[in-house]
Amino acid sequence: MKIVNLTAHPVIVLHGSEVCARWEASGVVARLVEVTSAGEMLTTTQGQVPVTRLTYSDAVEGLPDACPGTAYLVSRVLAAARPRPDVFFPWGEVRDTDGQIIGCRALGQFETTEGDVSAE
Repeated sequence: MKIVNLTAHPVIVLHGSEVCARWEASGVVARLVEVTSAGEMLTTTQGQVPVTRLTYSDAVEGLPDACPGTAYLVSRVLAAARPRPDVFFPWGEVRDTDGQIIGCRALGQFETTEGDVSAE
């Protein structure tokens, strides 16, 4: 199975402390199109803070149509919005002692009605 990483960063799958798979970013980032609008100012103990309201449209950028033998790594938000048998996301983030994400434990996938990608 060919994996195309459509996130903005490398995806590294760890088994314990060992790297079992790594996919570099492809240069194309798949995402849901965001729709923003100005919210009301939020009054905090440190003063007024602007708020932006966000929703996601139905439009997707950067996610190709299904291609036999190919799977796509995307964000969890996009994978939830487009549950397809060829769409996966990094699951079980692993952090270093500074709290930075250094990898994940597995690839996640949302349930689909189209069947398992490994059967294609």
